[in-house]
Order: sequence, then structure tokens, then C-alpha cells
Amino acid sequence: MAATTSLPLAARRSLVRPIVLGGLIIGIVQLVLQEWLVFSVLQKNPFMAVLQYITSGILGNAAFEGGIATALLGLLIHFFISLVIAGVFIRSAERIPLLRRYAIAGALLYGIGVFVVMNMLVIPLSSAPAIPPPTLPWLIEIVVDHMLVVGLPLGILVRRNTNSH
Repeated sequence: MAATTSLPLAARRSLVRPIVLGGLIIGIVQLVLQEWLVFSVLQKNPFMAVLQYITSGILGNAAFEGGIATALLGLLIHFFISLVIAGVFIRSAERIPLLRRYAIAGALLYGIGVFVVMNMLVIPLSSAPAIPPPTLPWLIEIVVDHMLVVGLPLGILVRRNTNSH
């Protein structure tokens, strides 16, 4: 039996809006702050190459030869991942009362968890080329970014959704 059938249909429908909203919020803010501002502007990488790097997780180095098409694919992958990240947290909060009760704290910790999973599992196991490890200031920035840009909006959405029931 599929996991989605364990929740009543009305509950699943009520989760769609916060999941999509959370995925869009973290996707857009992460794209602007992390991918564009940090990786492109501050680190002086072409923005198209930043998006192609996301695609390289699937296509490897061929992603960098695909022009705008692989950059757009990277954008789609970025938003898909954002929706999955939002879905996991919001579905978990729906099932775990402690996570609903302490939504903000749990979400901030979840942001750290997302950073760890993405950087210690997903990216290393993907076809993306290895990049040099970040310096300590960049590492701190990236972890705080994940806490505030990924975790915090999801915690606010869960708290708001919990209070509206």
C-alpha cells in the first residue's frame, strides 16, 4: 500500500498548498541568494554554469556543453528538489506532533539536515564534478543559509498551517 494512502484524502489535499508554497519560496530565495548572489556574483561563476552544475548531477560534464537547455534543466531540477524538501518536512510535521509543536526549532535543524544530506550524500553520489571544499566562512554561510532559507520558511508554514486547524 502506498504511503500517501495512509493519510485521508482531505489531509493530503490540505498539504498540497503548503508543500507547493514552501517549495516555491525556498526554491526562489535559494536561487537568488545562494545560486545567483553567492555562487555567481561573489564567487564570479557565470550564472548559466551554476545552473548547469545542478544538471551535471544527472548528465555529468556533458551538462556544461548543453547551453541554455541544460541551464533550464538545472532550474527545473532545482525547483523539483525544493518541492521534495518541502514535502518531506511538511508531511513529517503532519505525522509527528513534536515537530508541529516545535515547528521553528525543528525546521532550523531540518535545514542543517538538508545541507548535510545534499553535500555528504546527494552531490557526492551524483555525476556532478567535484568542487573544492568551502572555506570555513563559506561553510558557515551555507549552513546558516540552509537554516534560514530552507528551514525557517517551512517551519513558519507548518506553524501557520497547524494554527489554522
